[in-house]
Amino acid sequence: MRSSKTHYLPNSVGFFSANNSESLASDLCQCIGEILTEAIRKKGRASMAVSGGSTPIPLFKEFSLLNIDWAKVDLTLVDDRWVDAKNADSNELLVRTYLIKNKAAKVNFIPLKNDAKTAKDGQKNSEEMLKNITLPFDVVLLGMGSDGHTASLFPCSDELSEAMDLNNSNYLISTSPKTAPYQRLSLTAKVIFDSKNVFLHLNGSSKLHTLESAMEYKDPNKMPIYTFLKNGLSIFWSP
Repeated sequence: MRSSKTHYLPNSVGFFSANNSESLASDLCQCIGEILTEAIRKKGRASMAVSGGSTPIPLFKEFSLLNIDWAKVDLTLVDDRWVDAKNADSNELLVRTYLIKNKAAKVNFIPLKNDAKTAKDGQKNSEEMLKNITLPFDVVLLGMGSDGHTASLFPCSDELSEAMDLNNSNYLISTSPKTAPYQRLSLTAKVIFDSKNVFLHLNGSSKLHTLESAMEYKDPNKMPIYTFLKNGLSIFWSP
């Protein structure tokens, strides 16, 4: 794993790269595994929120084989679409398929989706469920879209200002992005900000161009990822 950082990223950002997505997933899994193990040692439990999409699938497979005390890990999602848990677009389905098996089968998983008709109607119940996890999270694993969105914090969303407000005491925000399908529930910026370790997991040169654009614009309303770059996180990237 290499740690040479691209010139446009702020000093608050750590940058780690590997030759391919499989090696990157292995490196990131080891890094996060050490954090979770230390959290369990210090306070008896650990907590983690993960993102969906195709990028983390190799990482989820690595997690499932990780030799830690998964029964003492609380797991939830950074965001999810308001679809049935068996829908192919569900992040819950992704996590259940690739992560919650093998050694990780005993993890305490708290999904975001419930039986409410809309994400907005379901937000309160999902918030109550998340109160079973001791915050701040030990680990938050983010992804990023080509428009600079992360979690379900989209630049096109009418709810963005509320989602990014660091005085918002809610854990979650319901969003309805104009450029992506489905209503969604997402962690708020404050919950992500307050987390002990925030990772941004990326593959492909186009994602570096997105990061560079975010640093050029310096405007979270145009590219929400900028806020988290400025605050500081660790980027794990492969070509």
